[in-house]
Formats: sequence, C-alpha cells, structure tokens
Amino acid sequence: MFLIVKRVEVLRTIQAYAELKGLRFLVIGGHAVNCFGLARQTGDIDLLVERDNASNWTELLVKLDYRPGQNDSRFARFRSSYLAAWPIDLMFVDSSTFEKMYAESLAFEIGVSRVKVVSARHLVVLKLHALKVYQESRYLKDYNDLTGLMRAGKAVFEESEFRDLCVRYASLELFNKVSEELKLWKIEKNL
Repeated sequence: MFLIVKRVEVLRTIQAYAELKGLRFLVIGGHAVNCFGLARQTGDIDLLVERDNASNWTELLVKLDYRPGQNDSRFARFRSSYLAAWPIDLMFVDSSTFEKMYAESLAFEIGVSRVKVVSARHLVVLKLHALKVYQESRYLKDYNDLTGLMRAGKAVFEESEFRDLCVRYASLELFNKVSEELKLWKIEKNL
C-alpha cells in the first residue's frame, strides 16, 4: 500500500510544482490509455511538454530528486533515487503542436490528481509515431494501445484520414496491418 500511495502522489506533486512555475503538460502513454477505459500496465509516467520549456522541466524534476538520463531534442527520461517513485519520461513538442493537443485534451482523475490527458485521437497519432521505428520491447504495447483505442470507438477516423496519418507518421504497411485487423475484428464481433 505504501508504494501505491507514493506513486500516485508523484503526479500530484509534479502538477503542483508545474502550476507554480506556469508549466503545462499532458499525460500520454499508458496512463492516458487507461483513462480511455483500456486496461494497460505501465511502469512510468509519460508527459508531453513544450520543447521551449525543456530546461524548466529538468530543473523542476531535479528539485523533486529525479536524475536525468537519456535526453535529446525529442525525449528526456528521469529516474528517482526512491524505489517507490515512478520514472518520468518527457516528450518534447513545439509550442504550436502542444497548443493544438492541449486545446483538445480532456481532464481525468489519475490517482489523487485531476490532470489533462491528450485526446484519444492524438494518442493514436502518438502511437503511430512510436510505431514508425520498430522497438521490440515497445511494439506490442503501442500496437495494442492503438488498435484498442480504435476498436473501443475512443478514436474514430475516416479510412482516408487514418491512411494519411499512417503514411505521415508511420508507414503504409502499418495502415494495411491495422485496417485488416480491424476488419477481421468487426466480422468476428458480428458473428
């Protein structure tokens, strides 16, 4: 029980510090998937933030006893010295992209915090982006998140729109694979 309380409190703490500093974030990743009603285990907190605020986020997380690890212009990973604390992964986007995603975000309760979560449609686009480069340790999680959101009707796209998104952020092969799986699922569902 102690570990669970500590883990849910870290998001509330981040939220409080971010508000004090005028920093905004959106929850993405496994916690966002769970908010849309899909059961998905996760071992970290993934946040989408504005790239222009990367140094402010690093400063904030270091003050919360997080150590920076992998860090580049797109992502930063932070780990706490406390075993019970969730690792924090930041995804950096330009301000224009963040504003669009923030405008369509939804508020959800995660643990003891009410936070903004990226929309299901934007979450699918983020999953497409993640699936562009095959990573064996992540592929099935991201693929199942994407197809689960679409099967559950949480992210609805016209076929041509989804095709264009796949081509832009992943590949035509992924579009074909997802489309075929969703068609088979609809057939099985109607049996």
